[in-house]
Amino acid sequence: MRLVIVVAALLAALSAVPVHAAGRYFAPDQESASAAIAADAAGGLHAAHTGYDGETGDFIYYRHCTSGCENAANWQSVALPFTDPELIQIAATPEGKPRLLIQSAMFEAGASTLLSYGECNADCTAAANWTIVPVANKAEETLGGLFQYRLTEHSFAVDGMGRPWFVYTDANYGAEPDHYGTFLTTCEVDCTDPENWTDTNVAVRLPEQYTTEYWDQVALAVTPDGHPRLLAKVWAIDDAGKEIENGQGLYYYECDADCTDRAGFHRTRILDTGFGSYPNPGWDIEVLSDGRPRAVLFAGSDMEAESLDHTLIYMWCDTECGGDNWNGHALTARGDGEAPDLALTADGHPRIAFLGEHGDLGYLTCDVDCESDTGQWALNLQDSTGDAAADRPTALPYTCDAEIWNGFIPRIAVARGAPWFAYDLTVEARCLYQEIGDPLITYEFHELWRGSRLSWGNGVLVPPPAGATSGTTPLAGPSP
Repeated sequence: MRLVIVVAALLAALSAVPVHAAGRYFAPDQESASAAIAADAAGGLHAAHTGYDGETGDFIYYRHCTSGCENAANWQSVALPFTDPELIQIAATPEGKPRLLIQSAMFEAGASTLLSYGECNADCTAAANWTIVPVANKAEETLGGLFQYRLTEHSFAVDGMGRPWFVYTDANYGAEPDHYGTFLTTCEVDCTDPENWTDTNVAVRLPEQYTTEYWDQVALAVTPDGHPRLLAKVWAIDDAGKEIENGQGLYYYECDADCTDRAGFHRTRILDTGFGSYPNPGWDIEVLSDGRPRAVLFAGSDMEAESLDHTLIYMWCDTECGGDNWNGHALTARGDGEAPDLALTADGHPRIAFLGEHGDLGYLTCDVDCESDTGQWALNLQDSTGDAAADRPTALPYTCDAEIWNGFIPRIAVARGAPWFAYDLTVEARCLYQEIGDPLITYEFHELWRGSRLSWGNGVLVPPPAGATSGTTPLAGPSP
């Protein structure tokens, strides 16, 4: 891959300018989590989140708005009973029917996570019109759920024919037979019947060697005509079980025929992902109406090109994308760009939601020459944690003396050309402790409240730093 590192005025720090964002909590009087949002072809919005604690913990909340969605009164909602939901993803069919993928905990036959599918086809703010069925389960790897409320899931999509797709990794040695690999899962008709779902293991699996290729954070997009595209960190091996040249990295997979067989997929290594947590590396992929892929990566630490550490990179390919034809450029100052979520306008222009270094919601937009080193990108501070905190002041326990607000798992949808955002916020308090007779005072941070939030508009443009100059630096990246 050839990367172009943009050294332009765009590389401003997100926190440079205060913002009074347009936004509100979906349910300020209760706790909520895993905010998700999608737009349909008519410009309507579909949103979902879970309850999080107490009386709301066993519900999923679906919300719908057809127009004037800045006004809370124009949203309709319904609470769907569901035992202990954790993560939600939402999509809409071409006809505007909502579809859900729900992750929850389970403990059966070696599996620890249940994946359920939900659909509604009419009057979707009536709970009776929803059907939710279990369609898959998996065993988490060690520490597999550690970052589940930090890393945005991009593993669910609906194609142009209304068929749902999702992808998941599994390492269940308690199942018979063992269920190891990365499974692309879909359904063509009657998808509320679990028997109509099929899956394909797209990871190299060599049972006789007890070897399975390891994938992490698999992102999925599906072309309008139903061809899957995947983006994941892969510790890649060949069919003999040997590590391929250049080893682990961010890989793109595509299939245009025989997609029920791993042999139908072609892959290429785009670049490395970096390592670390706090901030976590993350990525997303979408496709244009003609199927060409667009992607984003928030790079971790220890990148092959050190200048890319903890920056947000936009990537594209226009032909033979299973080969060495990817290009990209860095967009943000170091530290901004965690948990990116990519959307494309009807004209194919990129819109990116992400978290700034201090947990604020950021927004990147481009309409001119985006797939070049002269792209005209704009960086916006969409919703600051300060404004979000002011919307819902939280009382501190008397033993606590400070609070910290942080944003998590942002999502973006484009409706009638305008961006809409959903994300979670938490408030933590620093609480002081002292043992009787011990002069030492210690402290711990405790989460006091978590809520899902809606934001809209373009935020406030972040100005370039003084003295910024334009220029590019090419970087050659390896590809197998």
